Amino acid sequence: MDASTQERSCREIFDSCGVSLPSGCAPVLHTSAALFRFKLGERLSSSESLAQECKEYIDGLLSDHDTISLYLDPVSVADSNSNSGILADQPDDQTGILRAESFVRLVLGVDALQSGVIATLLEKFPEYIGDEDSQGGDSAGKVSVKILRQLRWLDYVIDSAGLVEKLLETLGYVPPEMQREIILDLPDIISDADGSQVSRVLAEMMTSTPELMLPILETLGSLECSPHLLQEARNSVIVHLVSAEPLDLPVMIRFLLHSVTADAAGPLIVRMRKRLDLDSIVLASRRLRGKTDYNDQTPDVLIFDVIAASLRSHKNLRDAWLKTIASDVTGAGPHTTLDFAVLLILHQISTHTKRVESILKSKIEAASFNSVAYTPQVVESMISRFPAVFSAHFAALLSVASWLVRTSATGSMGSQVATAMLVAAFGTMDMFQRQEISGELAVHIGSGNINEMDTAARTYLQLAQCYPHELRPFAIFIKGLLDYVGNLPIEHVRIIFDVLGIVSTLGNVEGSDGSGAESSLFNDLYIFVRKQLASVYPMYNRVGIVGTVALLRQLGSKDHSAVAAASLDGAGGSSSSSSRVTDTQGGANIHALRRAVQLLEMLVDSGRHQTWAFVSMTYDELAHVVETKGLHIQLLSWLHENVSSTFASQFLGDSELLCERYILPGSPHPALSIDGEEPTILDIFNHNLDALRLGLCRLAMRPDTSDNMNVDGIDNDTNNNNSSSPRLQGCLLSCLPSLLRLIQVCEKALGEQSLDEIDSLLVCGIYLLPSIDVDATIAARNAGAEGNHYVLVDSDSGSHSDSSFQISGNALVGANDEARTELIFSIRLWPPELRRVLCTSLYAAANWIREVINAFADQPSAEMRNKVVMRVNQLWQIESDLEAIASSLEGTVYEFHPMAAGLLPEVSDAPTAWTAPAGPTLRIHGTGAMAGAIATQSGSAEENGGSASAYRQNEQTPEQTENGYTVDVDGLLLSQNDTARFVEYSTRAGSADEGGVDDAKKHGRKRKSAGSGPTPSGATAGGSGLLNGGSSGTAEDFIKTPAPYLRELNFSAFSVIGFSATASSTASSQDASALKLTVHGLYVILRELSAAMNAKLVRLGERRFPFQKQQQSAAVTYGQLATFSSNISSSSANDLVDNLLPLLPSLLQYLDCCLVMRARFRNDVTVDEETVSGSDTRLLASVDTLDDVNMIETCIDSLLQIISSLLYWDGLQGEGSGGVRVDSSTRRAKSSDIPTVLGIFLAALAEQGKHTDASEIADLTKVVLIRRAFGYILGLSSLVATSARAMCLLRMLIVLCDLAQQGDHSEAAVIARGMGSEQRENTMNGRISDLAHRILSAEWSDVEFLKPRDLEYAIMQHFTRYPHNRLDLVSRYATKILRRSILVNDQSDDEDDEQSETLRSSTFPIYYNAVHQALAALVKEASFDDMNGQELLGFVAKVGESWLSLAKLTQELTAEAQRKILLHALNGGHVLVSLFIKLLVPQLDKYFLIHRDDVLVVFGRVQKSTRILQSICNHSKVSKDMKLQAAVPRVKRSLEQLVFKVIAMMENNDCIGAINLGNLKHRDISGAVVSSQIPQSASEDEDDEGGGGLGLGLEDIPLNASDEDEQEQEQDDEADAEANSKCHPKDCYVDYVGQECPQGQPCPAIAYAVEACPWDCGKPVPAECKERCRPCKAEICPAICICEKICPTQAVPTQ
Repeated sequence: MDASTQERSCREIFDSCGVSLPSGCAPVLHTSAALFRFKLGERLSSSESLAQECKEYIDGLLSDHDTISLYLDPVSVADSNSNSGILADQPDDQTGILRAESFVRLVLGVDALQSGVIATLLEKFPEYIGDEDSQGGDSAGKVSVKILRQLRWLDYVIDSAGLVEKLLETLGYVPPEMQREIILDLPDIISDADGSQVSRVLAEMMTSTPELMLPILETLGSLECSPHLLQEARNSVIVHLVSAEPLDLPVMIRFLLHSVTADAAGPLIVRMRKRLDLDSIVLASRRLRGKTDYNDQTPDVLIFDVIAASLRSHKNLRDAWLKTIASDVTGAGPHTTLDFAVLLILHQISTHTKRVESILKSKIEAASFNSVAYTPQVVESMISRFPAVFSAHFAALLSVASWLVRTSATGSMGSQVATAMLVAAFGTMDMFQRQEISGELAVHIGSGNINEMDTAARTYLQLAQCYPHELRPFAIFIKGLLDYVGNLPIEHVRIIFDVLGIVSTLGNVEGSDGSGAESSLFNDLYIFVRKQLASVYPMYNRVGIVGTVALLRQLGSKDHSAVAAASLDGAGGSSSSSSRVTDTQGGANIHALRRAVQLLEMLVDSGRHQTWAFVSMTYDELAHVVETKGLHIQLLSWLHENVSSTFASQFLGDSELLCERYILPGSPHPALSIDGEEPTILDIFNHNLDALRLGLCRLAMRPDTSDNMNVDGIDNDTNNNNSSSPRLQGCLLSCLPSLLRLIQVCEKALGEQSLDEIDSLLVCGIYLLPSIDVDATIAARNAGAEGNHYVLVDSDSGSHSDSSFQISGNALVGANDEARTELIFSIRLWPPELRRVLCTSLYAAANWIREVINAFADQPSAEMRNKVVMRVNQLWQIESDLEAIASSLEGTVYEFHPMAAGLLPEVSDAPTAWTAPAGPTLRIHGTGAMAGAIATQSGSAEENGGSASAYRQNEQTPEQTENGYTVDVDGLLLSQNDTARFVEYSTRAGSADEGGVDDAKKHGRKRKSAGSGPTPSGATAGGSGLLNGGSSGTAEDFIKTPAPYLRELNFSAFSVIGFSATASSTASSQDASALKLTVHGLYVILRELSAAMNAKLVRLGERRFPFQKQQQSAAVTYGQLATFSSNISSSSANDLVDNLLPLLPSLLQYLDCCLVMRARFRNDVTVDEETVSGSDTRLLASVDTLDDVNMIETCIDSLLQIISSLLYWDGLQGEGSGGVRVDSSTRRAKSSDIPTVLGIFLAALAEQGKHTDASEIADLTKVVLIRRAFGYILGLSSLVATSARAMCLLRMLIVLCDLAQQGDHSEAAVIARGMGSEQRENTMNGRISDLAHRILSAEWSDVEFLKPRDLEYAIMQHFTRYPHNRLDLVSRYATKILRRSILVNDQSDDEDDEQSETLRSSTFPIYYNAVHQALAALVKEASFDDMNGQELLGFVAKVGESWLSLAKLTQELTAEAQRKILLHALNGGHVLVSLFIKLLVPQLDKYFLIHRDDVLVVFGRVQKSTRILQSICNHSKVSKDMKLQAAVPRVKRSLEQLVFKVIAMMENNDCIGAINLGNLKHRDISGAVVSSQIPQSASEDEDDEGGGGLGLGLEDIPLNASDEDEQEQEQDDEADAEANSKCHPKDCYVDYVGQECPQGQPCPAIAYAVEACPWDCGKPVPAECKERCRPCKAEICPAICICEKICPTQAVPTQ
């Protein structure tokens, strides 16, 4: 047949089957693809020659390069409704074929043609590759690619192996681009059976051609590969991770994570963390981010998206990654960012949230040198370097940060990390993320949790300082908090206003250039603070002061214009805007200063209508701003000039002025004077409000001065009402310390930190009281003198022995203790109103001295420092005298309280116009019940003895309104809101006064509030109040805790310890005597420092839980009452530590000195000469009296608390705030692996020790440095004489030991095993155990005050750190020491046993519980892999023996003692049973066949312990103890699990015969059998009494074992022998026997299972067993009897 005929024939065949092949056009399909294949297959199957012709015809069609694409492209589909129309662009829904079907794919579905067509395609494939490579173009249009696509997704391949072989052969010579195409199409071409062959070839290619790794990985992920092959592929990928292109990494990582198995996940993650270089990836991402259209498709984002998807879908990956991160101690590195991002991703998975939080806490609070600690710097760096990654996972980032804010204590490392996360995210992310951060912080501030509020507020402040312009759009969140500032602590209010001040002045571009465009936010703030200042409520006044000064801080700062310019630059301003700012800097600065002056004027104007306490708070707030921020030089000069002149005119004078002012018996003798030649005198008496009310000032002053007196709002006559000077409520003395503080900070700011111009204030004396003849005054009153009659000392008599004259002099300080005691005793005999006057003066003097110390303590002059030390020594005497005199007034109507006396800011929310004792003029306008109520209350106040001048109605006729009224206070018209609250408070106060007497009678106590009886003119009515809802302060609060009511000593005052110790140890004896601190002066400084550390330093791992009720009175809140704008309360923990570290050597010197001096005086501890020689006892003044020694005891406690607080601080491993003052007295190790704070701390401890020289500190390694510090602390233990101090030292030693051993536990354990006995005792753990033993065995004077948790802690440390065999120690306590302490008839005396003086009846439960815990800890920590069989059995046997001894103790105690330990026995037993199940039984199972007898003995002892636990469970119902009953269910579950575990072990070892299961007898707690309603058979009684088998709690034993030890041992031996006789696993078998048939009755057809074992004929068998001849089951049986015994089993009977 010629070619044309053959072609025509083939065309007819194809056309008849449904496909027409027009010349030069695409084939047309007239039917469905399946029908075409079926018809063509039927035609070709009938003739092989016809199939060959069609194949040749197809080869001809594919040989033409020009038309081959027609047969590779989709065919056209003929329209069934048209004869000739072809709809090539529409799918044929009727036929159902796909548009992707080409003619070649249609014929590939025919069996007769498939192999030939495939061969033709693969032959033509290389021909087109070369031509297409030279032409280029799109790969989809290339013929070679189209040929390859024809082979994909075939329904079946006849010759699959040949196709695979041909494709793999083609891979060897095609170009790389085509190799990529073939590799990617292989999974769609080959069959599943060929996957392993292809995967092996591809794995080999991946090694030789790394450029094809991506398509190969894609293909391998779709093929079925062997585990070995996948492991090789993963190894190859891991090797190429470092050198791979960043865009290839997501595919490589996806293959690694998706192909890994559970066993290989851990090692893979470790290797991947090491090989993945994220820094190079982020650099490549930054280059690509500007080129690609999708910024979220950069390599870094894709990598973490792949990791996130893998973690969400593979639990084994999540577990392995968490385990790897938790165990990582290699230090920070490239993997830190990867780990942190993984933790964020896993935190979003609810099942792993808690675990992730636990790991994060451990990493953040890392206490080791080499661990990966997520410090704030590390977290900030990670987020800043990978902003796109963390932006993609922002929800997780915000969730973790919010969790840290909620759960971290103020100032802790957790709160710092949270702040760093949010600040870094805010600075690097987009508008949406910034809005979410701002809103979340606002929610935290409103949470009510003080720690959460503080962290969120400080984060806001940091955002405002770093990104003021970016925060400006979200100021609405912060502004919304202004509605609730009244409920926030004052520190948080200050922070909120600082944030708003920064944003309103620096964050607004338009309002910062001086153009006059005011910020709307600033205007809103201005209106708000002005309204707060105008309120009559002190609570709002404080908010107004803080807000006004916060705005002043921003506008009047030195660098305001520079910061504003930086803000504009940071906002993205153009070059023109930058030049505009440069040109207008002067104008912007002037504009800001004008607004600052406007704020100052508003503050001064508001103060004219308020109280002196308002002015005091203003001075303090301004001083805080000057001290911390710094104001413009012009504002500073204005402030200094005004306050200095006011201070000098009001308070200062000299002897001549005082003689002109007062009637004096000679020259004035001021108190507390240091320099007798100094003429300056501080006149406190002139402003003593109590003295003014009593008329003492008028009496003591000369007539020419008293006529013109108008002080503190008390007028000389009623005609002086038109005086231009404002009348303010309260006492002017309340301004004295704050005024001095403002003066000295301004002086330092203007004079380069020098106070030489005002050094006279350091030494000047104080005029406290006039010279009153107390005896004559009392005699005059007894003679019937009217009113408050007082008699001054006659100047001509020359009698100066009166107490008031001595007080006016210097008798309160400087005299010996006996003279001062007599003076205080004589003062107690004064009239109470005079004692109150003296309290007011002494209180003002104490606060004055405190501020003097704060001011001059940082001066470098040696002379000034000398005088500062003198002032410190005076301070305690003044304060102790004040407390003694105030306590004598307690319970009287004249009791002293600073707040009620007007000496402290009013802290209630009551209006000041009502509570003030000598307030402003009150005018009531209006009609109705409200105005009448106010008038009535004002009148009643006058009738009850109140100050009539305090409230006066205006006589002028008010304007009438229909139902309205207005209240006018000193010309200030109250707002409608304030008026309503004022009237409500007035009515409520009046009602309380009317019911005061009845209420006092009802509650049986004396009413102390205003209006409840005759109020003396010297007492203040209604002076105390509430602070933020707290309880009002009382005189009792001041007497018990006076420190919060006194001015705070700041950081500079603490330096007195440093220069006093240095000067005393270096100067000559004559010079140093003046610089010595007295023990009382040292106590004052240490008390303040200890309080500051308790408030600021967070202990490592400490949790300050949210929503904890603050029930503590506001009066005892540290640093917030007496000192407004306290420096310490507004500082951070890092600031406190930075100031404390330079003082640490001096503190340690004082500690040594106090311990030695106390030991010498008490003579209760032995002090060796080496210790004495190393301690400088010259640091303190002489200690002569018992009171001095008692004060030394207090100083020792404070010093230990300070040192331990610093050691426990969670920021000890950090670098501080960068402000550590390291000088010659502050040394540290220079090792790079020791942080700054820790290095200085350890160096100070080591240098104070005996074996360390200061010159070698820099060369010591960290371990040696810690050991030296450990040795110093350990040496102090020989000088302590109380258990509390010994416990403090023990805890410090444990922290140091843990610091030294972190990260090398395994190495330390190996070294310890190789040590001798003496060497182990000298290790850190050995020394700690020895100290704990000394605490337990010594006779302490305060043993009755030893806290239970401290005692248990010491016991556990003694057990867990014992240098020898710890199990022997615990066993000795369990079997001997505890038993001997409670059993009187126990005569055992072992000299080797430890003696514990703290073990007594009251502490026995603590010891009992500790021994239980130690026994469980030993089982948990045991290394069973290192034990052989004998060692394991010995260990378990001793554990079982100890447990049994502890269990038996519950039956040998009295009922009272028994009740205290039953719960410990039950809980401890539950833990031990669980440990037996999880750890010990599996280990015993390994050695059962070898050591069968020993294992059974162990289980026998455990059985007895479990039976006692069962008795305790039964006793819980009898005793009706709820705690016991709550523990019973879990104990019974664990007992059942133990029984089943042992039975399973016996079955595994073919020794089930050793187990007997029976009914457990009901016994009470003492072991006696309780009668039951169910009678027991004789056989059961015999079984039970026999004691055979191992019931493990299901059988009972006699529990009074202490009296029957020998009998019990015999029974145990018999039981063991019987169990051994039962256990022949090789010869025993199970058989079924029927019951004996009773005579005359039908026989039951039931067979019971028995265990048959060989037996000696005639030998007695156990009671439950029988002897028989072995049944023969063969056809021919022997005539002899083979004896065996049969015993019943627990198998189910069969029919």
